[in-house]
Amino acid sequence: MKTYKVELRHAPSKNRLNAFDNNRLEPLTARLEGDEEAIRWAREELVRMFGRKGGPNYGYVEAAVWELLPIRAGAEEDENRRLGRWVGNAEGLVWRPRPDA
Repeated sequence: MKTYKVELRHAPSKNRLNAFDNNRLEPLTARLEGDEEAIRWAREELVRMFGRKGGPNYGYVEAAVWELLPIRAGAEEDENRRLGRWVGNAEGLVWRPRPDA
């Protein structure tokens, strides 16, 4: 089993994502079998959190998916591996894998 983290963010538009205050929800973590299951889980969480009727009308939402790697004392390697992110906007929900993956 591997440990994964999903970071959910929202904004009125993609252009305002980094400038919009309080747009990040608490990260979610789960122990899952592999990357495909983590990608599916992130999509489900994105839909669950932002797909409700009657809530704020977000123009742009995203769910970044990370594998949390074991901590290696003194290692210079990154302790997380980003798989990619789900992006939801007026065009629908799209998976965008990490460019160098």
